[in-house]
Formats: sequence, C-alpha cells, structure tokens
Amino acid sequence: MRMSRWVGPAVLGAVLAGVLVPSEALACGGFFCSRVPVDQSGENIVFGVHGRRVEAHVQIQYQGEAEKFAWVVPVPSLPGLSIGSPALFTFLAQATQPQFQLEWTRTCTSFQWPWMDVANESASPGSRGADGGVEPGVVVVSQEEVGPFDAAILQATDAQALRTWLVDNGYDLTSVGSDLLEPYVGTDAYFVALKLQKDRDVGDLRPIVLTMEDAAPGIPIRLTAVAARPDMPIRAYVLAEKRAVPVNYRHVLLNPTRVDWLNGGANYAALASGAVDEAGGHAFLTEFAGPSAPLAAGFGRGSFDTAALARLTHPVDFMRGIMQQSFPSDGTLLALLRRYIPLPQALRSNGVTEQSFYNFMEQFRADIDSDPGRAAFDAAGFAAELEESIVEPLARADALLDAHPYLTRLFTTMSAAEMTKDPEFDSNPDAPDVSNIHRAKASEESCEADFSQRRIRIELPDGTFFLTRRADGPLTTGPGALRVEQFSNTGGPTVLQDNAAGMAAAVRAVGGGVGGEGCGGCTSAALGPTLAGLLLGLQALRRRRNQGAVRG
Repeated sequence: MRMSRWVGPAVLGAVLAGVLVPSEALACGGFFCSRVPVDQSGENIVFGVHGRRVEAHVQIQYQGEAEKFAWVVPVPSLPGLSIGSPALFTFLAQATQPQFQLEWTRTCTSFQWPWMDVANESASPGSRGADGGVEPGVVVVSQEEVGPFDAAILQATDAQALRTWLVDNGYDLTSVGSDLLEPYVGTDAYFVALKLQKDRDVGDLRPIVLTMEDAAPGIPIRLTAVAARPDMPIRAYVLAEKRAVPVNYRHVLLNPTRVDWLNGGANYAALASGAVDEAGGHAFLTEFAGPSAPLAAGFGRGSFDTAALARLTHPVDFMRGIMQQSFPSDGTLLALLRRYIPLPQALRSNGVTEQSFYNFMEQFRADIDSDPGRAAFDAAGFAAELEESIVEPLARADALLDAHPYLTRLFTTMSAAEMTKDPEFDSNPDAPDVSNIHRAKASEESCEADFSQRRIRIELPDGTFFLTRRADGPLTTGPGALRVEQFSNTGGPTVLQDNAAGMAAAVRAVGGGVGGEGCGGCTSAALGPTLAGLLLGLQALRRRRNQGAVRG
C-alpha cells in the first residue's frame, strides 16, 4: 500500500513520547460532552462520493474524561462502520492548504529583508443484538465493537425516548441533547452512537468511517451546536467525479486586497470568517478544487509487515521494527505504545528524555531484562492492533484517494447560534477548478532605513494594485467578500452580491488602482475575469467558467 513521505521521520520522537509522556486529552469534537461549552477545534470530514454511495470519514476530537465521551450523529441511511486513519486528514490538510506567495522585485539595495531570500515565499496560516431494555419509540438496529468504540445504530420516533436509551446505556449526554435530536427523530434517519470501551482512554480515539447507500454528502451541523465555540472552523473534503458545491448554503469569493500578503496570508482565517458573516453566516469558501491524482501520488508508496513485527518478542526490538517500517507517528501509535510498552519506573526517574535515543534504548533493554516481575510483552497482540488500527485504515484511505478523480476542499466558520441548517453538497460539472496557491507581485516604492516604514506595492494577477507598509499591516477597509454567489448542481453560480465597487474604492483610497486603471504597465494573469470587468457589471463575464478571479 501507499504511505506518505511525511509519516516516517518523526516516528523516533513518537516512540519516545509514547513511553515517556502520560496520556493527554485531545480537543473536543464529540457532539455531546458533559461540559458545556467545550472548546471544539473544528469539524473535519472527508466524503468519498460514488453515485449515491457515500463514504464519510469523520475526525473525532475530544477533550475530557474517557467515560464522559459520547458521540451521536444522524445519517440518512443504514451505515456500515469502520475505523479511519488520522493520516488522511493530515495529508489532505497539508496538500490543499491555501498559500499566499509574493514575487519580489528588489529596488532598495541598502538593506535586504530576511524573507526576500526566498523567491516565492509562502505561509499557511458484525453486530450483536441489544441485551438491555429498549425504550418505546427506539429501535436498536445493531450494537458492535468498532476499533476502540462501543457502537450502536438506532432509529427513533421520540427524542426523549432516544435520549433516555442513550443515557441508560452509558452515553453521557448534556441536558440539551434531546432538543438537538428532535429535528431528526421521526424521519427515516439512523443514529450512530459511539462511546469508548471501558479499557480505552481518549488517546485511543480514531476517525470513524460511515459507509452509506442512497445518500448525499452533508453535515448534521445542528447537533454540533452543543459543543461549538464561536466561529468554529468547519472543513469538508469531497472526493467525487466533479467539483462539489454547497447547494443550500451560499458561496463566497474572498477579496484579495484584504489578504495580509506581506505575512503569507496570516489573517486568512479571520478574513474568511468575516466574509462568511457578510454572506449571512451560511456560506462556504472553496479552498481547493481540482484533480486528485497529483495529490494521491504524494501519499507515497510503502509497505508494512506486521507479521514480521509479531515475531519480535522483545519490546526494544519491536520499537526498532516500528521505526524501520516508518509507521505514522500520530496519536494512534502513541496510545498503543503506552498500552503495550509502558516505561519502567527506574527509567522514569532517571531523566531519560535527556539521553540520546539509542542510549535510552539500551538502558530500556537493560531495565526490562533485569525486572523479573515485568509482564510478558504481547508482540502478537501489538502487531494485530497495528494492523487493525493503522495499516488497514491507511489502505482504505489510499483506496479512497485512488477511486475518485476530483477533490474539493470547502471551508466555513460557524458559531452555535448559526448552526440552524445542515449544509448539503452536490457535484457541479460546470464549476471551474480552484487553486490553493495564490500569487501576487511586490515591489518597494520607497527605501527608508527602517524597512517596516517602506511603502510596498502589491500587484494582483489581474493588474489591481495597492500600496501598504509592513508597519500598517494588511488593508482593513473594503469588503471581506468580493462576491457572494449561489450554486446549483449545473451551470455557473448566480451572483447575489457583487462587492467589486467597494473593493475598488478601498484600494484607490490607499493610492491603488483596479485592473488597467493607471497601473503603469502591469500585466494580467489568466486567473479569471479582471476586476475592472466586474466594475463594469458585465453579467456574462461573471458567469464564465474561469470566473474564480480570487479563490479562497
């Protein structure tokens, strides 16, 4: 199977961390938690869409006690359940991260800015039947163990009965849980409920994979409100035949003149959140849309041999084997290391973190060999869990990338009060590609000794330009959203709000210009229609397939 180039080098540190560091909580992403509000870092979902068959990989992030973890999500059809790979989320996030790059023209020779050394600088900001009492109004479709989870699939006609069943069966729900379940009860929806098995802790959490027939990609965001923080980031990756678009949410194009180009787009997240708010709070930006094959190739190729690991009956030899096979150094591996190879007390008190790794390994070997009371190392059990928890999910992720020719990355932010409508996505064969790489030109207009005071001219690919100083930061005037649109599953978008005039007024106020208006010989790159054309209100130009002038 394939394996990414980036999963191997850090495994040495992960091995040390796995035996030296106590288990720590992850950020909360369960829909129900015992503490409200919970600081939830965001929702990240990967959809694989093949006709009406949807495979949803959901990254579960949680902060708190293991016995308090409960995760409930409604789905439109009976799902198959399996465990996913954290590496898939890490890889897609890195491969499609929005980047803002400047091509510099140096005119001041008395001082060289440190960041000018880089030509193109970028920064990226089996089931078993229920054996308990069943509440009237609740049907237990199945219960099974899935990786570290006890999982139940339910249907319900009464929200309070559903909540009672969940609480009676060990799911720790908040008092508002039944209220949030109410909109989904009495429909054809199924409810997937997860809790950690009694011998597991939060370090054992894995992404869950839901495979459904006769479904479409969508996010049950209303349930997330119970654990949402203000302006919580939400990312959806859709692998399909064509580009995915929001069909019941609006679509936003970011105003490029508001980007902090001098700092690699450091204000991107805040700017994108503001643009979504300008669109009414229910909108997405497209951060990337294009063929998935070049990205899938970057997932690398490698192989794991857990059968060989099972024959390494000494813990130190097993750890060396993990390193040699370059297993992903993520929380999954750390949790397994803590369970199967706990650090001996003698080493915990000897400052081993300050030793070189190989010295530590030799001391570790000596300490284990001198401890007759130490439990026997279960190499076969460890290898079997590596196969189930890491190797097989990686293989499924690899197959998912290979099976779908197109990837779309969509982004929004939402606060709890805005989580009133579940986003839905559909493919649109007429929607254009969107690059995650954004470029502009920069040149010095003055040469003060204090480089923070120098006037810098930023020129966008279509010829729009403006002046700024590093000391002043990015432009703060003008709209955050260049355009607000509405997509359907065919054709170009309908433009609901065109803010090009407001953008133009803002850049002129700082000595800039739009398109060819006095830009002094600037050139236009083929990223889409010129902003000057937008100012003229050419409806046909707005609807051209290459209209994604400033993608974000």
